Amino acid sequence: MTQTLDHLYQAVQATRPLLRNITAAVEQGSRRHGVTVGQRAILEGLFLHPDATAPLLGSELQMKRQYVARVLQEVVTAELVEKLPNPDRARSWRYRLTAKGKDVISAIRADETSKLIAFAEGQTTEDLNAFCRLQITLTQYFALLAKES
Repeated sequence: MTQTLDHLYQAVQATRPLLRNITAAVEQGSRRHGVTVGQRAILEGLFLHPDATAPLLGSELQMKRQYVARVLQEVVTAELVEKLPNPDRARSWRYRLTAKGKDVISAIRADETSKLIAFAEGQTTEDLNAFCRLQITLTQYFALLAKES
């Protein structure tokens, strides 16, 4: 059991450099398409949740409300996203990708997908499935721990 706990601890500790490297790679790819990592996240959020509100995007992306509002302003100004009245709330807005925004996030996702395919070729389906399950479970577990504090 001690060896298993040691491996688990090492795996959790390895997430910090993993996240740093993922962020750097995503940033590099996003820059090639003229957007920041934060803008890329908002574009992806709207790709997955068309006509989303800012609070929904913040919740789905686990980002603070003020940050989401600032980045939404940037992507609206860049004409990657359009701001629409919210029929459910008079003082709220919905956001939708423009054609330009769809093109940008589609190109970014295609680049990232090709890199993931190259990585996946050296892995077994079982290992990839186990990795996904553990990542999701660890994220949920630590989110609960963070709320308890």
